[in-house]
Formats: sequence, C-alpha cells, structure tokens
Amino acid sequence: LQEDIDYIAAKENRFCVLNGDILNTATTHSVSDTYNNTLTPHGELKYARKIFKPIADKILCMTQGNHERRISRNDGVDLAEELSVSLNTFYAKSGLVLKVRFGNRGNEKRQVYTIYMSHGFTGSRLTGGKANRLEKLQKIVLADIYIVSHTHQKINFTQSIYVPDLRNNKVVEKRQTFINTGAYLKWGGYAQDKAYTPSDRGTMILQLHERDKKVKVVM
Repeated sequence: LQEDIDYIAAKENRFCVLNGDILNTATTHSVSDTYNNTLTPHGELKYARKIFKPIADKILCMTQGNHERRISRNDGVDLAEELSVSLNTFYAKSGLVLKVRFGNRGNEKRQVYTIYMSHGFTGSRLTGGKANRLEKLQKIVLADIYIVSHTHQKINFTQSIYVPDLRNNKVVEKRQTFINTGAYLKWGGYAQDKAYTPSDRGTMILQLHERDKKVKVVM
C-alpha cells in the first residue's frame, strides 16, 4: 500500500479513489475476530488518516464498504465518512458518478470521462459470477468506467454500446471499461476459514488518455 501511495504522490497527474473497506472495524457482533485485530476501530481510523494524509489532495472521492457498515448499521457512526472529512475528500456512502475532465486540446473542449463507482456486493466465489455482477452496473447508469471492489479479485473487461447523439443526429459507439479492484491483505484468517481463493494483491492503475478517449488498465 505504501508503494502505491508513494507512486500517486510522485506526479501531479496521478490520483486515486477509495472505494470502501479501508477499515476493518471488527466488532463483537461482526464476522471478524476482534481478539486477533491489531487495532481497535478508532485506532484504524487514526492510522488511515496518517497514511493517506500525504495524498489527501489527490483522493477524488470515497465510498463506504461493508466493513465500515458494521458500525454504522449497529451504532449509527460512519467511520468512512469521518475519514473523508479529516482528509477533506468528497464522500458518497453507497456510490457516485464521478466526472473527470482534464487536458489542453487547443480549440477543442477538454477530455471528459465519467466513472460510476460503488463498493459493490455479491456472494459469488467464482470469477464469472463476480464479473456478471459488475456488468449489471451498466443497467443502473451510463458511464465510461465502472468500478466495484467488494470481492477483492482483480477483474477487467470492456464492452461497447451505441448511444444516440441527438445534437448531431447520429449514433456513436461508446466503449465502456469494467473494473473489479484487488485487495492488500494477505490470505488467511476469515478468508481461509471460508475457503476463499487468495486475492491477487495490489491496486489497478487506469491511464486516461487526453487526445483520443481511451482507457488503459494496468493490473
């Protein structure tokens, strides 16, 4: 994680989003084992503030994960929102549409990408089931990029749809990128108890091109 934070901080045109499960927030009523946790939920919040503070101005937005939801559901305290406030980052509990605009294209308008992101939810253990759940986001909102994170498995695929351009009286092809992000925790504990497949750890990098609207995904 620290390597990725350093990577983001190294150049001014690198940014990130935090899509939930930043904190474990184990409680006596949750799945996680509170006795094997290194930090309390409050300690996790303080540590997250510390490690993300150097790139606070590069975090575009945050959502809540099912781990943070453990406390917000039972006690009404949203630690994900508390973290977003301390980092001065936009927060949307269940999901959001993010508009990314950048570049200098002369007389043309700046390049724009739309991203729909939500922490996600699925009980599927197989890659196909996770991908199917991700694909269903296309039925919720029209976007260039879709991001979910819940299953901790790196998945990336693309599709194309045709969208009416009513202003110019034509139909244009729209390429869409679907992302299921990875995780940072080593395999073991709860994941081993439930016989979950070990995750391919680390983040995924999306390179958004300025001239031609094109997304490159680095796994």
